[in-house]
Amino acid sequence: MASITTGVIAPQTLRFDDGSAITVNAPGVPLLFETVEAPPSLSAEAFTPGEGVWDDAITANELAPAFQTMQVTPMAAPLGIAGAPVATLSAPGSDDAHVELEATPEPGEGLLLMVRNGDVVQWFVPVNAGAAAPGNTPDVVGLAAEPAAAPLRFHVPQSALTSMVGVSPAGFSASSFAGAVMRFFRFKLVTDIVQDLIDGAVERIIAWIAREVEAKAKTEAFRLFDPEHNFPVLGDLSALQGKTLLLTHGIFSSTTGAFAAFGTPGHPLLTYLRTKYANIIGWDHYTVSKTPLENANDILTRLPDNLDVDMICHSRGGLVTRAMFEDNSLHALAKQKIQSVGTAIFVAGANQGSQLARFENVNRLLNIYSAIGSIPLLGQAGVVLRVIVGLLRVLAHGAVKLPSILALNPDPAVNTFLAGLNGPTMTNIRQLVVLHANYDATQGLLKEYLDWNVNQIFGTANDMVVPFTGAEVFDQWLPVANVNNYRFGSSSTAQSVVMHTNFFYQADVQTIIKKYT
Repeated sequence: MASITTGVIAPQTLRFDDGSAITVNAPGVPLLFETVEAPPSLSAEAFTPGEGVWDDAITANELAPAFQTMQVTPMAAPLGIAGAPVATLSAPGSDDAHVELEATPEPGEGLLLMVRNGDVVQWFVPVNAGAAAPGNTPDVVGLAAEPAAAPLRFHVPQSALTSMVGVSPAGFSASSFAGAVMRFFRFKLVTDIVQDLIDGAVERIIAWIAREVEAKAKTEAFRLFDPEHNFPVLGDLSALQGKTLLLTHGIFSSTTGAFAAFGTPGHPLLTYLRTKYANIIGWDHYTVSKTPLENANDILTRLPDNLDVDMICHSRGGLVTRAMFEDNSLHALAKQKIQSVGTAIFVAGANQGSQLARFENVNRLLNIYSAIGSIPLLGQAGVVLRVIVGLLRVLAHGAVKLPSILALNPDPAVNTFLAGLNGPTMTNIRQLVVLHANYDATQGLLKEYLDWNVNQIFGTANDMVVPFTGAEVFDQWLPVANVNNYRFGSSSTAQSVVMHTNFFYQADVQTIIKKYT
């Protein structure tokens, strides 16, 4: 494909050397498209972010390149165009101009779009994959309902394509490419998932995710938080004696990843915790193919009776912890298994869910974790990139109403699980401690890369994943004493140091954990 500038007159068709083509619709956003011989490697790849680099995540989920790799560079508007009012494409919840790309997969295949800008990776699923048709009848255009595959449309914010040459939030060498690198990936549509979408059989889709996505990335099990012995799996917990510290990780994460900040041999905080607890354990669990309530049931079922515990939870782990002690269906089991809970420390707890879990924001949720997983300096919180790509692949089928995501929806009117937790259910947690942050995304490491309009999405203070106020709100029987409520920033004042994934790396946070354990 020769170099093509588009955006002033839209749409335009970009034809590749092999005869394939995509269509670009970008009114008012002039873009220069150029094919490149091979995609550049990510400098962050050498640092093995999270629990798997992007190449590994792509291979594990059986994605193959589609079309040719493109370099995309926004251009200055031609003379006489800039001053004229020009219509632009927009997406819900964003004030950035968006570029629409339309590409047709081979019959029986789907497409994902990867945009790499510097060291930051973002992914986009088709906006018309499996969209709900009138009458709640699944519309599987582009999936399997027609003999010939239909075009798929992708919406990419202009800021995701803006060149960041010489800038690298990861601290590595910046890309030598003048613009963003855009790559399409193709994959075989799973016939069973397509049929289950038509039949409304969500439980079979969930079973497929557990088997093909999460089970390939991790094993559900209790682990001893013992870095000297590679965090061994505990098959039998019946011999646990003495006070136990139970760690509960968040979405797309693991016990060893979420708490990696103090999971190294000889770390002062770990050394201290070992003087206070006979056992430090964590339940590695699925966060996409299981709901927080299912995770809570799994934890309680596998624990021995009459344990004396303290707890530290992060992010979605806050909902798992709340479910253990507040969901009516688990009340009797919790009393049997847990003799007493001295302290539960909620770090960036999604106690009232996250606006990112709403249907229109799921792609943004995945891209925030994609960026975090790409950049070690952001703390990562053990982001498992294989799971993110696997979920993207499932969403590209059109499976958007997943119970695990719906359980994070902040609206109790549609989230019956959260509504139940917020009811008047007693718990035996003696002391609650809350740590939460209002993070200023415009001043942080990702400021030049994001048009996720985080504050616009939340409509309130947040740490990029959970709302600031929601993290400190429990039901009426669980007041949080102000002295136990640690705020980084306030509901009206943001700060640019502590964000959702780097809490445990903060010296102040480690001091607070020591105080209450």
